Amino acid sequence: MNEKFVYGTRSWYPHLKPADIAIWEEFIKQNPTAYEWAIYDQAVGTIPNFVKEHPDAAMQKEAKLYQWKIDIVAFVNDKVHVIEIKPNAGLSALGQILGYTNLFKETFPKIKNVSPLIITDFLRPDMSKLAADMGIEIYSTNLLKVG
Repeated sequence: MNEKFVYGTRSWYPHLKPADIAIWEEFIKQNPTAYEWAIYDQAVGTIPNFVKEHPDAAMQKEAKLYQWKIDIVAFVNDKVHVIEIKPNAGLSALGQILGYTNLFKETFPKIKNVSPLIITDFLRPDMSKLAADMGIEIYSTNLLKVG
Protein backbone atom coordinates (compact mmCIF):
# COMPACT_ATOMS: atom_id res chain seq x y z
CA MET A 1 0.00 0.00 0.00
CA ASN A 2 1.19 3.52 -0.76
CA GLU A 3 2.23 6.06 1.85
CA LYS A 4 -0.53 7.54 4.04
CA PHE A 5 -0.75 11.32 4.30
CA VAL A 6 -2.59 13.34 6.90
CA TYR A 7 -5.93 14.43 5.43
CA GLY A 8 -5.83 18.04 4.29
CA THR A 9 -4.60 20.20 1.48
CA ARG A 10 -1.12 19.57 0.13
CA SER A 11 1.26 21.22 -2.29
CA TRP A 12 1.13 18.15 -4.55
CA TYR A 13 -1.21 15.19 -5.05
CA PRO A 14 0.17 12.17 -6.89
CA HIS A 15 -1.94 11.23 -9.93
CA LEU A 16 -4.51 14.06 -9.65
CA LYS A 17 -5.00 16.43 -12.58
CA PRO A 18 -5.63 20.17 -12.05
CA ALA A 19 -9.43 19.83 -12.35
CA ASP A 20 -9.36 16.91 -9.90
CA ILE A 21 -7.25 18.93 -7.46
CA ALA A 22 -9.75 21.81 -7.53
CA ILE A 23 -12.60 19.42 -6.71
CA TRP A 24 -10.62 17.60 -4.00
CA GLU A 25 -9.48 20.80 -2.31
CA GLU A 26 -13.03 22.16 -2.36
CA PHE A 27 -14.21 18.90 -0.80
CA ILE A 28 -11.55 19.27 1.92
CA LYS A 29 -12.65 22.88 2.50
CA GLN A 30 -16.29 21.81 2.81
CA ASN A 31 -15.44 18.71 4.91
CA PRO A 32 -12.34 19.56 6.96
CA THR A 33 -12.76 16.65 9.40
CA ALA A 34 -14.08 13.98 7.02
CA TYR A 35 -10.97 11.78 7.18
CA GLU A 36 -7.81 11.20 9.16
CA TRP A 37 -5.56 9.80 6.40
CA ALA A 38 -5.44 9.69 2.62
CA ILE A 39 -3.49 7.58 0.14
CA TYR A 40 -3.08 8.84 -3.42
CA ASP A 41 -2.55 6.90 -6.66
CA GLN A 42 -3.08 3.46 -5.11
CA ALA A 43 -2.33 0.64 -7.53
CA VAL A 44 -4.75 -2.31 -7.53
CA GLY A 45 -5.48 -5.31 -9.67
CA THR A 46 -3.48 -7.93 -11.45
CA ILE A 47 0.01 -7.37 -12.79
CA PRO A 48 0.25 -8.80 -16.33
CA ASN A 49 2.28 -12.01 -16.68
CA PHE A 50 4.63 -10.46 -19.24
CA VAL A 51 5.72 -8.04 -16.50
CA LYS A 52 5.82 -10.51 -13.60
CA GLU A 53 7.77 -13.07 -15.60
CA HIS A 54 10.10 -10.63 -17.37
CA PRO A 55 13.77 -11.52 -16.76
CA ASP A 56 14.77 -7.86 -16.40
CA ALA A 57 14.41 -6.74 -12.76
CA ALA A 58 13.94 -3.15 -13.91
CA MET A 59 10.80 -4.18 -15.79
CA GLN A 60 9.45 -5.93 -12.71
CA LYS A 61 10.00 -2.76 -10.66
CA GLU A 62 7.72 -0.95 -13.10
CA ALA A 63 4.83 -3.35 -12.41
CA LYS A 64 2.73 -0.61 -10.81
CA LEU A 65 2.55 1.16 -14.18
CA TYR A 66 0.47 -1.74 -15.53
CA GLN A 67 -2.10 -1.73 -12.72
CA TRP A 68 -5.29 0.29 -12.24
CA LYS A 69 -4.89 3.46 -10.12
CA ILE A 70 -7.35 4.68 -7.49
CA ASP A 71 -7.37 8.46 -7.11
CA ILE A 72 -7.70 8.43 -3.31
CA VAL A 73 -8.20 5.93 -0.52
CA ALA A 74 -9.34 7.80 2.60
CA PHE A 75 -9.56 6.53 6.17
CA VAL A 76 -11.58 7.64 9.20
CA ASN A 77 -11.99 5.47 12.30
CA ASP A 78 -12.73 1.99 10.92
CA LYS A 79 -14.20 3.20 7.62
CA VAL A 80 -12.37 3.28 4.29
CA HIS A 81 -13.55 5.13 1.18
CA VAL A 82 -12.26 4.30 -2.28
CA ILE A 83 -12.64 7.69 -3.96
CA GLU A 84 -12.88 8.64 -7.61
CA ILE A 85 -12.62 12.36 -8.34
CA LYS A 86 -14.55 13.01 -11.53
CA PRO A 87 -15.39 16.39 -13.05
CA ASN A 88 -19.01 16.38 -14.28
CA ALA A 89 -19.39 12.72 -13.30
CA GLY A 90 -21.58 10.61 -15.55
CA LEU A 91 -22.51 6.97 -15.94
CA SER A 92 -18.96 5.82 -16.61
CA ALA A 93 -17.92 7.05 -13.15
CA LEU A 94 -20.36 4.57 -11.58
CA GLY A 95 -18.75 1.59 -13.28
CA GLN A 96 -15.27 2.92 -12.65
CA ILE A 97 -15.73 3.32 -8.89
CA LEU A 98 -17.38 -0.09 -8.56
CA GLY A 99 -14.44 -1.67 -10.39
CA TYR A 100 -11.85 0.16 -8.29
CA THR A 101 -13.62 -0.76 -5.05
CA ASN A 102 -13.81 -4.42 -6.03
CA LEU A 103 -10.14 -4.49 -7.04
CA PHE A 104 -9.15 -2.73 -3.79
CA LYS A 105 -10.97 -5.38 -1.74
CA GLU A 106 -9.26 -8.16 -3.73
CA THR A 107 -5.83 -6.52 -3.49
CA PHE A 108 -6.14 -5.75 0.25
CA PRO A 109 -8.50 -8.42 1.64
CA LYS A 110 -7.57 -7.71 5.27
CA ILE A 111 -8.93 -4.15 5.06
CA LYS A 112 -12.61 -4.15 6.01
CA ASN A 113 -15.51 -1.68 5.87
CA VAL A 114 -14.59 -0.42 2.38
CA SER A 115 -17.10 1.58 0.36
CA PRO A 116 -17.10 3.59 -2.89
CA LEU A 117 -17.38 7.38 -3.13
CA ILE A 118 -17.49 9.63 -6.18
CA ILE A 119 -16.65 13.29 -5.64
CA THR A 120 -17.65 15.60 -8.47
CA ASP A 121 -18.05 19.29 -9.18
CA PHE A 122 -21.57 19.02 -10.63
CA LEU A 123 -24.34 16.56 -9.86
CA ARG A 124 -25.96 15.52 -13.12
CA PRO A 125 -29.64 14.51 -13.22
CA ASP A 126 -30.30 10.93 -12.10
CA MET A 127 -26.80 10.43 -10.67
CA SER A 128 -27.88 10.52 -7.01
CA LYS A 129 -30.56 7.88 -7.55
CA LEU A 130 -28.38 5.65 -9.70
CA ALA A 131 -25.49 5.88 -7.25
CA ALA A 132 -27.74 5.08 -4.29
CA ASP A 133 -29.26 2.12 -6.15
CA MET A 134 -25.73 0.76 -6.67
CA GLY A 135 -24.52 1.36 -3.11
CA ILE A 136 -22.25 4.23 -4.12
CA GLU A 137 -21.98 7.47 -2.20
CA ILE A 138 -21.74 10.59 -4.34
CA TYR A 139 -20.80 14.10 -3.29
CA SER A 140 -20.92 17.30 -5.31
CA THR A 141 -18.81 20.30 -4.41
CA ASN A 142 -21.01 22.45 -6.72
CA LEU A 143 -17.90 24.06 -8.23
CA LEU A 144 -19.36 23.81 -11.72
CA LYS A 145 -22.40 26.01 -12.16
CA VAL A 146 -24.58 25.42 -15.20
CA GLY A 147 -27.17 27.87 -16.53
